[in-house]
Amino acid sequence: MIKTPSDHLLHSLEGLVPNDFERFKFKLQNTSLEKDQSRIPRGQLQKARPVKLATLLITHYGEECAVRLTLQVLRAINQNFLAEELHKATDPGKQHPCITPWPCHSGTFSTAVSPGKPRDEAVYVLGRAQEGDPVGGTHVRDSCRRSVASRDPKTSDSCSTNCKQQEGLQMTSLSPKALPQCERHMRQAQLLFCEDHREPICLICRLSQEHRGHRVRPIEEFKLHKVPLFQEQIQKQLEYLKELRKSGEEQRSQGDKKTADFLKQIETRKQRIRHQLKQLYHFLEEQEKFFMASLEELGQTIGHVRESYSTRASRDIALLNELIGEMEVKQSQPEWELMQDIGVTLHRAKMVTVPKPWATPPEVEKKMHLFYQKSEFVEKSMKYFSEILHSEMDTINGILILSAVNVILDTETAHPNLIFSNDLKSVRLGNKWDRLPDSPERFDSCIIALGLPSFLSGRHYWEVEVGNKTGWILGICKASMSRKGNMTLSPDNGYWVVMMTKRSEFQVSTIPPTRLQMTEPPRRVGIFLDYTTGDISFYNVTNKSVIYTFTGFSCSGPLQPIFSPGTHDGGKNTDPLIICPVGGQGPP
Repeated sequence: MIKTPSDHLLHSLEGLVPNDFERFKFKLQNTSLEKDQSRIPRGQLQKARPVKLATLLITHYGEECAVRLTLQVLRAINQNFLAEELHKATDPGKQHPCITPWPCHSGTFSTAVSPGKPRDEAVYVLGRAQEGDPVGGTHVRDSCRRSVASRDPKTSDSCSTNCKQQEGLQMTSLSPKALPQCERHMRQAQLLFCEDHREPICLICRLSQEHRGHRVRPIEEFKLHKVPLFQEQIQKQLEYLKELRKSGEEQRSQGDKKTADFLKQIETRKQRIRHQLKQLYHFLEEQEKFFMASLEELGQTIGHVRESYSTRASRDIALLNELIGEMEVKQSQPEWELMQDIGVTLHRAKMVTVPKPWATPPEVEKKMHLFYQKSEFVEKSMKYFSEILHSEMDTINGILILSAVNVILDTETAHPNLIFSNDLKSVRLGNKWDRLPDSPERFDSCIIALGLPSFLSGRHYWEVEVGNKTGWILGICKASMSRKGNMTLSPDNGYWVVMMTKRSEFQVSTIPPTRLQMTEPPRRVGIFLDYTTGDISFYNVTNKSVIYTFTGFSCSGPLQPIFSPGTHDGGKNTDPLIICPVGGQGPP
């Protein structure tokens, strides 16, 4: 598709980086215009992007004048490459003289410029010469230099022809198209290397504000001197990274082995408890069946006795009803009839016996007595079993209470952003870095503070209120660990901690990290250290359950409590960590 001058003008504007595009608009606003030409309104100009600006230029000045004005402004802001490209695209029939720059000295460019020729065009000629020569050199015969300097038209014409032939020979092997193209300025080869930004750049990039004053050298020269050094550095880094990978794989293998051992121990304990509980359940189930059968049999016996007694009592009551009826009839008879059989009637009434009262059969009493004895034994046994369980649990709680220690926060170890209460019992993350004296004891990267005292033996227990925080770290670490720079929290590095990474997500500092599933997130966490056995246990004080236990660690040096209130989490995690009295209610 044939492109119009408007298309080429838009292409030139789009070739400007943002900073140069703003310079273009500023220069356009202050450029002298021909008579009877009005300026583009400043408000429209400031807001315009390349497409809009191209439309404004053509609308205000017409296509031809807009191109001339654009060329003028591009040269004024030293965008000579874009200017020459636009000039060639809009006026392809015009011949351009072969002008060659003189050699540069002391890092500055000096050019052969004809009287009246703008210096910007000379700079462009230098750029074009460099674009044809990857190392920035210029291959021009002495006769060409002389002809240009003398300004002789005849010699200039022959020079032009010879230069084109020579240029064709040079470009065969040094064509910029064989080099990587600049992503910002398409079709521009990356002939230079910026040592400040450590990246290849093109000639247009070199003249931009972004690289102004930077150390720039031809890319071939840079490749010759610096690439071997870079390759050596890359090789060293590669070896270092491979060592890190090997170390990481070894740590992962060790972590997998330890995790597998822990899982095996847990599975063994689980099977043992399941077997014991199954036996207990089977025993209780048998006892339940026995008692239910005994009660069923006793109920049936009582039912039979009740049925027999009810039958006998009903028969006696029916006989009484019959006799009462006869006596009532006899009573209402006339005297003559009344005297008939009166003796028999009265005798029958006297012979009627009183119904026997209820009496518990001996076999029922015996079975009831046996049942009461057994049920009483079961009740006593269950009560004893329950008391034993509660006693053991109270013993554990008693051990924790007896092991309670008064822990306070050590401000000398704290990260400069941490803020403490006056009693050194609570810590939270502040919004600014306090200028505290630096020391080997102070954490400078991790948001951590240690606690006092340190421990070399014995059992120790303390509790920390975490409330509704969305992130925290609690636990124990070796007092000898480095506090500088970033660190990996793991037992191998001397850190035994439980952490809340986000709301309702918890993990342990094992390698790899062990994720914890909690039905109820803790509002208060208890930490128990048994230095002798090498155990560290974490408790959910809220629902009286064990969170996690590190077992069998070995350490010969002092250990200290560790606290981290976590980051602000967008304002959701600003509450402090509070060290609470053991067994107390804690803060509301």
